[in-house]
Amino acid sequence: MGRGHSQIGSLSAVLFDLDDTLLDSLEARVKALERILASAGIFQFTAKQFLQSLKGAQLKEALSQHEATKEVAADLFEDYRRAYWIKERGTIRLYPGVKSMLEELHSRGVKLGVVTQKGREFEVDGQRAGATKELEELGVLYLFSVIVGFEDMLYTKPHPNGVNIALSRLTVPPEKTLVVGDSPADIGAALAAGCWSCLATWGIPTPENSLDEVQPHLVAETPEVLLRLAFG
Repeated sequence: MGRGHSQIGSLSAVLFDLDDTLLDSLEARVKALERILASAGIFQFTAKQFLQSLKGAQLKEALSQHEATKEVAADLFEDYRRAYWIKERGTIRLYPGVKSMLEELHSRGVKLGVVTQKGREFEVDGQRAGATKELEELGVLYLFSVIVGFEDMLYTKPHPNGVNIALSRLTVPPEKTLVVGDSPADIGAALAAGCWSCLATWGIPTPENSLDEVQPHLVAETPEVLLRLAFG
């Protein structure tokens, strides 16, 4: 089921957030953060609580703030990044219904893109890492015409910079584009760019009160909801 789809106009492109929208990586992120918090002697909160409190904010900034206030000597973000990206294959997965939804949209000629706070392409300890590697591992990279990562942006969500970069590369106008994400930051970026917005709740549900300042055009409880929209 979805709410609000009748107000969305005809679309030619869909831009997706990555983590907690397309990609179920929470377990891998939690395990990586648990290791570095424990090694730094931080036990005031759990890794899962910390990650879920971000609401789309940049992890590096949140860890740096904690590092400064708690006077933790370790470089938490670099330790976390290394712990996450050297994870074993099979620890991340697409949410149920996501792959078939992407394949169907692609077959209809819809331009697809990803705008993520993650790095797009880089190396960790001599190994390939980044959003493109994860999408490649999961067999869906070929479906996307553009991937915009952290290194491509001057400003992160909810600033529209990343969305605007994707629109420019796809050569599609914002009024023909839907932005799909799980957080208020995703919705804020979509609205600031003039795009249609969709809150995806099939991954990690977003509390209603966290959306007081931004209201999505559509709320989708399953990926299949997107296939009911008009494209052309």
